[in-house]
Amino acid sequence: RMPVKGMPAWPQRYDMRFVEGAFPSAFDEQEQTHSRSTLWVRDEPERAMDFASLAAISDSFFPRIYIRRRRRAMIGTVSLTTYFHADSALLAQVGMRHVLGVAKALNYRHGYFDQTGELWSSEGQLLASTHQLVYFKD
Repeated sequence: RMPVKGMPAWPQRYDMRFVEGAFPSAFDEQEQTHSRSTLWVRDEPERAMDFASLAAISDSFFPRIYIRRRRRAMIGTVSLTTYFHADSALLAQVGMRHVLGVAKALNYRHGYFDQTGELWSSEGQLLASTHQLVYFKD
């Protein structure tokens, strides 16, 4: 489980267990070859998955620029679109279990980067996909 002590309030609202691409323990400015993160995530405290929870978790990915460039940058979301691929019955099956999150960015240019994410049930059902355009001050 990712330690959240001393972090802002929003990461403390999630139980995040990274497979790859964890939030850097230090901003060492050592640029990485990719911005991909894979993690198991659920609400903290635990609660049954519903559409509000799914929407919030779809925006719980750390900004990709922090993962790729490992340095602080002022950022702001320009646009965020989330698509639900699940219905209420599928969310009820998820219950309070972790979902698999996958996020990446493809391009960092002219002060903007994209960020895409997917949330999957442990049975391999796509629950939601999300896409953002994010401003950053370089």
